[in-house]
Amino acid sequence: MTQQLWKLPVPATSLVKGPSLDVLPKRRCSISFSIEGEAGSDVELSLIFEEVVAFKYTSLSACTAEMFDSAYGKLVDVQHSDWLTEVSAVLDKKKHAFPSRNLRHLMICFDDGPCYEIICSNFIEQSRGSARS
Repeated sequence: MTQQLWKLPVPATSLVKGPSLDVLPKRRCSISFSIEGEAGSDVELSLIFEEVVAFKYTSLSACTAEMFDSAYGKLVDVQHSDWLTEVSAVLDKKKHAFPSRNLRHLMICFDDGPCYEIICSNFIEQSRGSARS
């Protein structure tokens, strides 16, 4: 079961550049891409994930139909996932580990892949330019 948290402001086939995953300092990472803005100039969008404890990259050839059905062109919260349960169990066993109670399994798939999955506490959207509505 998934819950949609965010959706691409344009069709997933309309990305001008990206997506790319970047690991950032302080247990953060970002997925960045560009779309065409209203005036024809590129608009850079980034989803910044905070308090990241794990992430996966799945290429198009290994993506399942279920991954695309639930997360194509949108960021979803994968509720009650086996992967989140497994990671949380490891964290809960470790002394001084990050508390697992605030973690979420988030996923987004792009046209022709890839599919990114991230276990983190939260995400924020950043943009440079004005996107089409």
